Order: sequence, then C-alpha cells, then structure tokens
Amino acid sequence: MAMLGGKKVPDWTATHPARLVAVISLALAPLPVAAGELRVTIEGIRSSDGTVMIGLYDSPASFARAVEASAGEGFLVDPQRFAAVALRANAAMRSAVVFSNLDPGRYAVIAFHDENGNTKLDKNFMGVPIEPYGFSNNVQGFLGPPPFDDAAMALEDNNQAIHIAMVYHKEDK
Repeated sequence: MAMLGGKKVPDWTATHPARLVAVISLALAPLPVAAGELRVTIEGIRSSDGTVMIGLYDSPASFARAVEASAGEGFLVDPQRFAAVALRANAAMRSAVVFSNLDPGRYAVIAFHDENGNTKLDKNFMGVPIEPYGFSNNVQGFLGPPPFDDAAMALEDNNQAIHIAMVYHKEDK
C-alpha cells in the first residue's frame, strides 16, 4: 500500500506488474516523427489575370521534370511532384498556400504566374520565360533554371514560412 494524501491506497505497481511493464514500454517506445508545415507566399504578382501555379518537390528528379514540364500543359498533373496548387491571381498582388503534414526532409518550390491562363509558362523564341516565375530561396539559375540543391530548403519537425519574389525579364510587358 502507498500513502496518498494521508490515506492508504493500493500500490498498482505491486499488485499489477503487467501494468508497470506496459507503462515503461510506452514511455520507451519511439515517438512518430512530427510532421511540419510550409507556408509559401508569392509576392510581386503584377496583375490579377490568370493563375498562380505553385509546385512542391522533394527530389532533384521531380524538380527537374517540373522545370521541363512547365513549358507544356502538364505542370499540375505531373505524378512525380510532391504537391501542386493553382490559385487565381488576385487584386492584392500576392498569393499564399500552406502545405501541411510534411515529413522532415528537403523541399523546393517552383512558382509561376500563368497570366494568360493557358496552364503553362510561356517562353520566347530563345526559351526565356515571358511570364513571371520564381523558386524557393529566391534563387535564379545561370542561363537556365537553378538546380534542386540551390532551391531546396530543409524542413524539420516545425513550421516554416517562405516568400518567393516573382522574376520578370526586361522584355516582359
């Protein structure tokens, strides 16, 4: 018997050793890895026309495939991407999305403003985008898109927020 508030109460660990084993087992069991949340804000949208496309990628291969697919109409239907959304451009000239339940790891974001609504990133005859675009970490490539490693960020078991500033080329509107 144990004493609790001056009263004798049964000591459950002495009378039920299986309970003690269960409590210790639960205390020592590995906890599941906590999931994180990533809030992505796109800034510098220049018009309320069209759609803002945002893709989340968790590998160099899926990232490279998305860059390739952005010029076609398959950006949002790419089965290798981790997640993607299309948001209507708005008068506030910014858009945001929250990706939740993300396992810890490395992720990169690609965004572009499909101003004419044709579901692809339009480019000029030299392959230079004529619609606004951006990458996580606000990185830019040299004579092409940046690699996954430059755009990727580590997401631990916490919540993060990033801002992507749209890139416009001088020959744009």
